[in-house]
Amino acid sequence: MSEAANLPITRSSESLQSWPTDLSHEPTLKIGDVIVELRHEFPLLAASKIRHYENLQLIRPHRTASNQRLFSVSDVERLRFILEEQRDHFLPLSQIKEMLRQFDSGEVADGVHPARMRVLPDNEVRRPQPGTRLTLVEVSDLTGVAVSDVEAMVKAGVLTADPRGRLTSQAPEIVRYAAMLLRQGYDLRQVRTVRTSAHAHAVMITSALASERAKKTPVAGERVINNAVEDAAVISHMYKALLAENLEVELR
Repeated sequence: MSEAANLPITRSSESLQSWPTDLSHEPTLKIGDVIVELRHEFPLLAASKIRHYENLQLIRPHRTASNQRLFSVSDVERLRFILEEQRDHFLPLSQIKEMLRQFDSGEVADGVHPARMRVLPDNEVRRPQPGTRLTLVEVSDLTGVAVSDVEAMVKAGVLTADPRGRLTSQAPEIVRYAAMLLRQGYDLRQVRTVRTSAHAHAVMITSALASERAKKTPVAGERVINNAVEDAAVISHMYKALLAENLEVELR
């Protein structure tokens, strides 16, 4: 154990009750110790990312009298959960935070796997887990859009089905936005141009990462995912700005 365990510690009742409750909450690990503990699973984990999670109140490490961060075994497991949800399920931090809130409050029964948790309230949009394959009927049920309309989007190339006719977990979101545009008077041919543009940018990103993907190591794999997500976010923001600029010019 680290010598830091002998330092005076400031702690709150909230941090002592945080999930997971069945592991030690005794603060004995410095931030460097945490990185070493998780390095095998998350080679690119840095202290700055852990501090970022703390700023978002996803984790609540203890503080010594000298304001040094100290982590418990429970904190390490909580951090592992956050990192796995980001890496394996591509969940946004806001959703992960809600999952952790439900764990902390006891709203979720012990033994319930996070992938099966209902994160969103009933009056909000239901979203399937990343990697899920959906039938046309399931997409219709999730969106309220008629099966025939979903099928029309597939035929028009707005949606892409696999050989078994199933759609990706992103299909409900695509259908919702496509339906909005159709209600505004656009046709499926016009809506498909948005998909064509997205596909071109996805190819651009994956091509730029081709050499890194070819390495086929855990570090390279994690770097590819991180870079792809970051690049996609940059392109999305740039596209939004360009679209706003062009509308401003066209509507003058």
